[in-house]
Amino acid sequence: MVNILYTFHAFSAGALWLLGTLIFMGVNKTGIRADRWLGTYYFLLACLFTQLFLEGFHIDNEALIHVLELPRWATLPCFYLAVHYMVKPTKPIRYWGLHFVPFLAFLLLSVIYLIPGLFNSHIHPPQLPQWIIFAVKYFFFAQCIFYWLACYRLFKIHQNNIRQLSSYTEKINMIWLKYLLIALLFMIVVRLLALAHFAFNSFAPILYFMGTVALGYATLTQRSIYTVESTDNLIDESDTTEKIKTEERLTEQQVDTLKEKLVQKTTAEKLYLDPGLTLSSLADHIGINPHDLSYIINNGLKKNFYQFINELRTEEAKVLLLSAESKRLDMFGIAISAGFNSRTTFYSSFKKATGITPTEYMKVHGKKLT
Repeated sequence: MVNILYTFHAFSAGALWLLGTLIFMGVNKTGIRADRWLGTYYFLLACLFTQLFLEGFHIDNEALIHVLELPRWATLPCFYLAVHYMVKPTKPIRYWGLHFVPFLAFLLLSVIYLIPGLFNSHIHPPQLPQWIIFAVKYFFFAQCIFYWLACYRLFKIHQNNIRQLSSYTEKINMIWLKYLLIALLFMIVVRLLALAHFAFNSFAPILYFMGTVALGYATLTQRSIYTVESTDNLIDESDTTEKIKTEERLTEQQVDTLKEKLVQKTTAEKLYLDPGLTLSSLADHIGINPHDLSYIINNGLKKNFYQFINELRTEEAKVLLLSAESKRLDMFGIAISAGFNSRTTFYSSFKKATGITPTEYMKVHGKKLT
């Protein structure tokens, strides 16, 4: 029964080999660098499951198993680099090679101590210290947790950054990456439980395969990341404080002047009614560059672009809800008329600003008018 279940390792390996090949062919189009690293990650993960399959069926080929194990410590760094280039496609990673130092150390250790004995039974390599054996055995799991947290941090930074660029985030929120991280976390937890409980280990191959299917689905069903705004205008909030300390973009007087111009022009011309309004398109209307506009909104208004525009749309929706338009339009019609192009954004923005839903707002304030 256990051997039959171990065939799921082969299914997982085959699926990952196929998935890596599709990524290298550019089926998801997240960017050349992101695709290369993500494809490499899936290939290395496929090696891991191939190794587990061979070990599960007690196939006596220690050399092949060790070769499949060699790139294990490079797996999660590849995933991290892929996520980095997904959320920051124009920002190169300095000293990216440092992420592969543990892999190179393990490779060197294998060449000196382990590989000679695999190919020549007469060679007896020296006994390794206990701490090295412990590190080889458990370092991969510590690495998994570290890089998963690092990738999650990148995802959260992206979620914050897109609110600097667009008033409509549904098309660029990379929610698929969240599911990708959940699937990876699921597989990490399964591996840890399999090591802790032998009985659980018997059914782990099925759970791994389920995690692999989830990884494939999250990867292949993703939408283009930056369909709304150019990545050239992406401002990394994590760098904002440091930039402000070293060099102020605008003087306080300039911020006040441009802030007044921004609010006056945006409200007078009702620019917020454009559902496709982005940071760069608003900057064109105001007559300044997108980075200066972002600085004014962040430091002058103490908001991000998403908050600024959707608060104005909420005020417009309040007027519409209490006007004759509310008798002619449904809630989504009100949202569209106010500049929203997403029911979710409309409801969340409205409730955040007023504390109640649009329907409740009509009931409360409609009675006051009658």
